[in-house]
Amino acid sequence: MDVEKVKSQLDWNLRFEDEFKGGRGYTFVIDVSFNKAMLSLYRFTPYGSKSEVLEQQPPEEMMNKALQEQGANEKQDGFYYIDKTLRKWLEDNIL
Repeated sequence: MDVEKVKSQLDWNLRFEDEFKGGRGYTFVIDVSFNKAMLSLYRFTPYGSKSEVLEQQPPEEMMNKALQEQGANEKQDGFYYIDKTLRKWLEDNIL
């Protein structure tokens, strides 16, 4: 991951319903699949998107709290938004 490139194109406020409206850049999401929540870098363009699981992960309880706030859990596959606690963790540990 090119941290400087990500930082220059980072959209902390991306809403999934807006991702294909011409913008491009990065955001961070909780990617749940196979009953496992992983923090991922989410790249979006006008034509598609791709998520890449981060090598370094936050504590599991932080992820579960963010999922619960959205009415989700590790058993529901999908992409979910990060919360302020996860954003702070990213700023302190990844960016």
